[in-house]
Amino acid sequence: MDKSLISDIKCIINEIEGFDYISKVKYVILLVCNELYNLNNEYPMNSTTIFKEYAKFDLEDIKTEKRIAKLVEENADNIEISSFYPASLYEALLTDKEKKSLGQVYTPFEIINNMLHEVFKVKSIDENTKILDPSCGGGYFLVEIYKYIRCTHAEIHKRHIIENMLFGIDIDDFSIFLSKMGLIFHSGLYDIKFNIYNYDFLIDNLNMGKFDIIIGNPPYVGHKNSTGNYKKLLYEKYSDVYYDKADISYCFFRKGKDLLKLKGIISFITSRYFMEALYADKLRSFLKENYKIVTLIDYNGDTAFKRAMISPAVIILSNTWNKNMFTYVKKDRDIFEAYYYKQDKLKDSGWIVLKDEDEKLFEKIDSISNTYIKDICSIKQGIITGCDKAFIVTEEVIEKYKIESFLLRKWIKNSNISKKSIKYNNLYLIYSDIIQNENDCPNAISYLSIYKDKLMSRRECKKGFRKWYELQWGRIKSDYENPKIIFPYKSKQNNFYYDEQAYFCSADIYLMNQLSKGLSLNYLLSYLNSEIFEFYLKCQLKKVGRNNYEYYPYKLNNLKVYLPQKNFAECFSNIENISIELFMKKLFNVSEKEVNIIKNYL
Repeated sequence: MDKSLISDIKCIINEIEGFDYISKVKYVILLVCNELYNLNNEYPMNSTTIFKEYAKFDLEDIKTEKRIAKLVEENADNIEISSFYPASLYEALLTDKEKKSLGQVYTPFEIINNMLHEVFKVKSIDENTKILDPSCGGGYFLVEIYKYIRCTHAEIHKRHIIENMLFGIDIDDFSIFLSKMGLIFHSGLYDIKFNIYNYDFLIDNLNMGKFDIIIGNPPYVGHKNSTGNYKKLLYEKYSDVYYDKADISYCFFRKGKDLLKLKGIISFITSRYFMEALYADKLRSFLKENYKIVTLIDYNGDTAFKRAMISPAVIILSNTWNKNMFTYVKKDRDIFEAYYYKQDKLKDSGWIVLKDEDEKLFEKIDSISNTYIKDICSIKQGIITGCDKAFIVTEEVIEKYKIESFLLRKWIKNSNISKKSIKYNNLYLIYSDIIQNENDCPNAISYLSIYKDKLMSRRECKKGFRKWYELQWGRIKSDYENPKIIFPYKSKQNNFYYDEQAYFCSADIYLMNQLSKGLSLNYLLSYLNSEIFEFYLKCQLKKVGRNNYEYYPYKLNNLKVYLPQKNFAECFSNIENISIELFMKKLFNVSEKEVNIIKNYL
């Protein structure tokens, strides 16, 4: 549908009174589909079973029904019914706010068709093939699979494809309606016996047999967005892949295994973070031990969905793939690069898939490096206030409210740090954890009282673990007051800085302290900020966004540095950065070809 028609539909929706916006959108889509259904001369006027089945979405607004009927009739010549996707109209009518609240992200057609191309390249089909989308959403996968089979297997009747080959499941009943209507419009059939059901794929007991192909876009639902009872069910049912802060999408791989035929194929597009996430180790182990990986397409930090910040990966898994290598496709800026990788080289601690020459260089650096980072320091997260608006103040606010000076600490965030300096923005933290009695700091308490309702609603305050005016996680004060190495949690490059100014840091900054006795600080800083160490780190770090990496402690702690003899390290007291680069290049025997490899990571 063109933008002007969608705009007209939005106007009609906004004039419906007495219902929430999402209910109004569903109602209007029901009306639009009904009108288009009856516009097609091939559809008998009395064949409206599907609309009776979904009457729950009918708001029975006669005025709106007449306006939609007139609008569709006037624009009938501009609507290609045989290629109409009701789900696309649903997407167009929902605002970003509603999409976020529903948690629904539809897969772009380009990705769906690329996935189908890859799957059908390794899996042949015939009229007996059974294909399942376990989270079918608006039916995009089902419709595109239908179109693909019709295009490549003209001998298979379109009714047979829908009624015997295609299966869909979704927890949302309106998604089921969208899926069915999409297949109706694209097939031109009206009296279809669908195999598309309103179930919870992970919890409900399904008697649908096993499948040759399971394909789709499982929901990415983190632990914070799941109810306690639901998580408990998943913990019990999928304990071999799901625990603690794992993502619900992991369970789809496990359930898919049970429903896959011996020679079956699974293809999911999911968040790429399962390759490296701390709580995905069980999933990685399960995939490696129970499937043969055919293809892994890694978007490497780039997004592929509108208004969704998640970077995806497409993985194709087989029960019986006869090769011990899989194809790894990595997106680097706008180019996809493919190479082979041995599945048995994947580690449960994290799937880091490198080209041979990159991997050899990493392993050389790793083998020569002699000391784990966790053995020379402690790495800790910055402070979580629970309400920055209350606790982070400017000099103007301090002056206006006469906030007691002994409570104030210089405050920095991720973006303030570089390897050579701190760009301080004159912000201060009210370090209220040192207030013994409210009467001792009347001005600070008076100012914080502006936000008292918000502060009291914090989880730790409601549970009685914190006083209302205290920081949510104030950490240990001396960790910030004493000299320390600080670095951003997310960064494009290594930015390790030695702070002697007692900056207090937000949670998007980590600090290194409790450094080993006798360790040359200048040497360590030069080493951490070197190009060779940056390459070494980035081979292992999780990429988020096109250029950013996550400098998580659990990753850093298990990587190594090279510490020379004490008397040699002391020579680095005033070393220039270029000198450390020359020293490390010689230490690790880095060739000119390897220098170019390193440059590609910087």
